[in-house]
Amino acid sequence: MKRITLGALDYGLAFGVDRALRQLAEHGRLSAVGAIVATELWPREFRPLQETAEMVGKSVHFGVTLAFSGDRVSPVSTRMQEIYGERMFRREKLQRRALLRLLPDELLLDEAKAQLARYSVLMKRQPDFVAVREGLLERTALARLVFKAIEHADFDVPPLLISPVSPGFKASRLARLARPFGLQILQKAAPLPEIANREELHRLLHNHFDGMTDRSFVAAIPGRPDDRLRRDEPRRKIAIRECQYEVLASDRFPNAGQEGCFLELKRKNGSVGNRAVFRGGQEEGEGRPRFHDLRYRDILLDCT
Repeated sequence: MKRITLGALDYGLAFGVDRALRQLAEHGRLSAVGAIVATELWPREFRPLQETAEMVGKSVHFGVTLAFSGDRVSPVSTRMQEIYGERMFRREKLQRRALLRLLPDELLLDEAKAQLARYSVLMKRQPDFVAVREGLLERTALARLVFKAIEHADFDVPPLLISPVSPGFKASRLARLARPFGLQILQKAAPLPEIANREELHRLLHNHFDGMTDRSFVAAIPGRPDDRLRRDEPRRKIAIRECQYEVLASDRFPNAGQEGCFLELKRKNGSVGNRAVFRGGQEEGEGRPRFHDLRYRDILLDCT
């Protein structure tokens, strides 16, 4: 049986995104929500997320997405603020400095520690997982700093790591680096298709999860338009966010009323061949499952 995590890693970017992620998590349509604590909105948006976490309990993973680069984020640590002000690095600059072994190691380590602490203190819980924005965890030098920051936090249970690279040499190298720190990896799988056509997205999702490896992470970017999002993102990306939100929130996702659906719920399914096949989401004879019967924390894929 193969466990697939469907999650979004950009909580804190905009009110429309945050509301969408909370609603999907509360209705069992996402199994992981990652918060970017370096955004302007985090001090205002952590409390609603805290309430969602209390509501859903262990059925959803809540974690932190560390941000060392990109727009709409600013340094959390005092040292980083003093040296770089309110701006983070550009991804390309960090990539280049990592390649040349010129990273400001102490500054980045302090920043990682500060972001982990900010999440834990405000959420009153440790993160279930840690991701790094813009895929920078694939850089060995930066990955080691993140692992040291997690070790310094001394969490009761080590958080999972979201791999930014597909299974292969780089993913194996990342897993080897994480092993001495007692950290386990969720492998990167193909993200939800980034299209703005709802019917086409429904069609593509019918086979999207087939063949994924165990403990895979499928990234999504659902959201609802708001003024902040319209100001910061291109129209196409906003349309993609809205499309993903509406499809995930739809009674047609998963398309559990048809034979051959790719999802298997632990309690009530069988499987055929290399795909999990849905055989009814309610008790025998009760017909199509209701919205809240479909829980992504319960989803397993049987690809034997």
